[in-house]
Amino acid sequence: MTMGQKIMQLRTERHLSQEQLAERLGTTRQSVSRWELDQALPSLANIVALSRLFSVTTDTLLRDGISTFDPEYDLYPCGVYRSPTAEIVNTVRFAAVYSCSSDKNILSARLYVGFEDQKTLCAICERNMDAARTSFAFVSNTGKTVSDDGTLTGRIGEPFDPAQLRSMQRLESFTVADNSVKQPTVSETGIRRCLESWRMGASYRVKEDAMNFFLCTGKTEYVFNIRTEGKDIYCGASYNIPFDLGMFGGGQFFRVRNWQDNSEPFCRFFCNFNYYPKEIRIPTEKVQLGCMVQTDTGMLWCVKRYTDDEIILQGCGDDEYRYNRNDKADERYQPL
Repeated sequence: MTMGQKIMQLRTERHLSQEQLAERLGTTRQSVSRWELDQALPSLANIVALSRLFSVTTDTLLRDGISTFDPEYDLYPCGVYRSPTAEIVNTVRFAAVYSCSSDKNILSARLYVGFEDQKTLCAICERNMDAARTSFAFVSNTGKTVSDDGTLTGRIGEPFDPAQLRSMQRLESFTVADNSVKQPTVSETGIRRCLESWRMGASYRVKEDAMNFFLCTGKTEYVFNIRTEGKDIYCGASYNIPFDLGMFGGGQFFRVRNWQDNSEPFCRFFCNFNYYPKEIRIPTEKVQLGCMVQTDTGMLWCVKRYTDDEIILQGCGDDEYRYNRNDKADERYQPL
């Protein structure tokens, strides 16, 4: 299969016209047509852009005779994968792994960063339930490995193995979108659509004493935060669903919430990779603006205040959940 044939196959599989593909790449329809007819080759920058857009390796596009869907060479698309003991969200730049041992004694969160299938471990947190001990290690913005007791330091730099996804169930698929597209304002699309659009993506921020990772696929939300002060750790995977007056917490199925001596009620540790909300009815009749309302089926985080560019929800306790239209994301996603 030629490169042009591969580009045409990937484009048509995603129901894109030549004009739509050209618009996403910042080129012309005529250029896309010439590529697909093998009359011209895309530039290196366009090959990288095509691999990100279609969630395949650059080798998949460049090598002759290899089908995009040949299992020997296929890079698994951006998506969410699950087994009885783990969930992995894999994107072009990130792989976030939430897992537990078979006896649920060890809960683990790991973050790999890189490009395509060349990602390496940059942060790890493990909770030993029997020993009631939480350990962590991460790479700071200065390149130094920060760890609470050194037990996990040696694992930093481990490669991510995408082959493990073969045996897992794929729950979601999505592609990396154009990060330069301006996000809508509240007055243009309303609160619900803005919460959906503004949140859908990933961001990774690191300082000398903290790391923060957030990723939302549209259906699922992943958080991995470490602050060394007070050993403040939060690793969570949840189904959080926007609606017209806020967001509904439809269920959290992984949680490592560690803070100092863990005497606070929010410090909890559990995993349940069998959980999936099949039908969720958001109890909008219980909404109280500016409040967090706990219901029998989940949490209502209701709008506290908003502008065209910012939405603030009342979170749990004294927390405020802030979402800003202009927040910078490392990646933006769109569903397939």
